[in-house]
Amino acid sequence: MILVFTKFPIHKEHLAAFKERAVESFGQKGVRSQQGFVNMRLLAPEQYPNMPENNIFIIETLWQDMESFKAYTTSDAYKRAHEDGPPREWFAGHPSVEVYDLAKEMMSE
Repeated sequence: MILVFTKFPIHKEHLAAFKERAVESFGQKGVRSQQGFVNMRLLAPEQYPNMPENNIFIIETLWQDMESFKAYTTSDAYKRAHEDGPPREWFAGHPSVEVYDLAKEMMSE
């Protein structure tokens, strides 16, 4: 299994607007029908006492294998998903993508 984390640094004043837009539109342009797609999660930043301020949203997608993820990145669904994105002024930096092999998974008993 392959986990892909796309991280979006967002200016503090745009956190609520980004969250609303992400909840409404992320994942709605065909990713679910892609071969090998398992699931997607939107992680919204939370503030916690005595921790650094957090302004990073994360889209986590799970894929059956690397070939499935690579195929998605060249698909029409991927192109549609990246059209008409949030306004540039919302971003506090460039989004980044991290790809991981799921080496171990543990579930509750």
